[in-house]
Amino acid sequence: MPRGGGGGFRGGGFSGGGFRGGGFRGGSASFRMGGSRSSGTPFGRTGATRVTSRAPSGPYRHSYYRPHRRYSRFGYRPWYWHAWYNPWWAGHWYRPWYYSPVYVGGGITIAIVLGLILLPLAGIALWFPFSTADTDGYVNYRSTETLYFNEYWYEYEYTKSGNDITYSVQSSPSLISFAIWDQPFESLPTTTKVGIDSDQLSLVNNYYEYISYFLKPGSSIHYNYNASGQIDFFIANGYDFYEWNQGGSPSFYVFEDNVNQGSGGYSVSEAMDYYLVWYNEGVSTVNVNITIDYSASNVVDLTEADYYVEGVDSISNTFQVPNDGDWYFFVYFDPMLSPEETTSITFDVSYDTGVTSTDRWVSIQPILITIIVVAGIVVVAALIARSGQKKLKSKPSKPSSKAIPAKKPVKVAKSSTSNCIRCGSVVRKDAQFCPNCGGKIEGRSVGTPSKITPANSRSCSLCGSKLSTSDKFCKWCGTEIES
Repeated sequence: MPRGGGGGFRGGGFSGGGFRGGGFRGGSASFRMGGSRSSGTPFGRTGATRVTSRAPSGPYRHSYYRPHRRYSRFGYRPWYWHAWYNPWWAGHWYRPWYYSPVYVGGGITIAIVLGLILLPLAGIALWFPFSTADTDGYVNYRSTETLYFNEYWYEYEYTKSGNDITYSVQSSPSLISFAIWDQPFESLPTTTKVGIDSDQLSLVNNYYEYISYFLKPGSSIHYNYNASGQIDFFIANGYDFYEWNQGGSPSFYVFEDNVNQGSGGYSVSEAMDYYLVWYNEGVSTVNVNITIDYSASNVVDLTEADYYVEGVDSISNTFQVPNDGDWYFFVYFDPMLSPEETTSITFDVSYDTGVTSTDRWVSIQPILITIIVVAGIVVVAALIARSGQKKLKSKPSKPSSKAIPAKKPVKVAKSSTSNCIRCGSVVRKDAQFCPNCGGKIEGRSVGTPSKITPANSRSCSLCGSKLSTSDKFCKWCGTEIES
C-alpha cells in the first residue's frame, strides 16, 4: 500500500546510500530545509556545565565592566588615562610625586607582597580556588543540548597519561558520531567517500519517491533509470522540493519531463541536501529501476582520532589517555547519517585529569616568585626614591648673586640659670612673665592689662595668682603692681 505524505526513510549514510522517502504530491512533507555553510564546514559549540566537588570560581565567574569616558582636569580622556592619574596610585597633581601612596613607605606595595605570601596558605585552606576541578583533579561535564545537522559539541581538559575519560552519550532522534582526540575538531582531516544505490520503485498515480544526499562542493551525482511508463524526474534542494510538493513550479538543478528513461550527472557547488525525485502523474502504476552513484568530497574523517564511533544513538565507555595534553571529546551530528533537522544529545563525560590541587600550586610557584621579586624591587626603589627626596629637600639652596644678603641675627648667650632677656632678672622656670619688668618670657605680649594690682597685695587683681613682696609685675599674667 502506498505511503502517504512523504514520511519515512530507509538506508542512510555511506553503507546504505542516501535517505529514502515518498508520498502523494500535495500531502505533508518532511524534507530537511535548514541552512548550512556554503563550504559545508561543521560548526562547533561548547559550554557544558562543569560538575565538581566545589562551586565554580576563578576564570569561570567574573563580571564585565564596560569602561566609559570621564571628565577630569585633563579633559575627556579614556578610562585608562583616568586610572593612571588616580590619586590613590599617582598622588594628587598639586603634590610632589613622592606623596603618592605607592611610595609613602611602600605601604600599598608591602600589603600586596604580604597578600601574595598569604595567598598560597589561603589557597590550601580553600582547596585551590584557581580551578573548578576538585582537589583530586576530577572534572565532569554534564548537559542536555540541541544540535543542528552538521554541528558538533566539544569539551576538553588537560589530562595526564594513564588517566581515564569516562563518557555516556545519548541522542534522539538522530544518529551521531563520537570521538576522543588530543587536537581540536578543525584539525581532523577530510576524505572523499563514494557510494552506489540501486533499487526498484513502484509509483502509483500522483505518487513520488525520492533519495537524498548531503553533499559539499566538489562532490558529484550520477544517475541512471528506466521506467515502464512516462514519469517526471528532477534534482532539487529542500526549499524547491517543498514548493513543488505544495503545487508550485520552482526551478530545478536537473528536470526531465514525461520520460521513460534518463541518465546524467550533476556537480555540486554548494553544501546542502540534494533530492533526486521520481514522480508519476499518470493513471497506471509505473515501475522504475534506478542506479545512483555519488562521490562525497570533504567528508570529516574521524578515523584519525584516538577513539571514534559513527552512527550510534547511545554509547558509554571508558578511555585511557595515552599521553599528557588537552583531550577533547566531540559529539558530531553528521548529516550523512540522519535526515533530521535537529537532535537532542544528553552527555555525561568525566575527566580524571591526574592534576591535584598540590600539583597546580607547584606549577604556579615560578609565577608567584616572579611577582614577589618584582614587588620587592618596587618597594626597594620606592624607599630609595623617598630617601633621595628627603636629602634633596634638606640640601640648602644657593643664594642668587644679585640677592641682598640677610642681616646676621644677634646671638644671645644661654646661661645655666633662667634670666629675663629684657632686664636680666632671675625668673622661675615655670613663670610666664618677668616679675621685675613684666616682659613675657616667650613670644610677644599680646596686650597690656588695664588693671593695676594695689601695693602689698598678696594676689594679682587680674588672674588671682599669689604674689611676693618684691614683685613689680605678676609673673603669670604680667599685671603691674602699684609701688
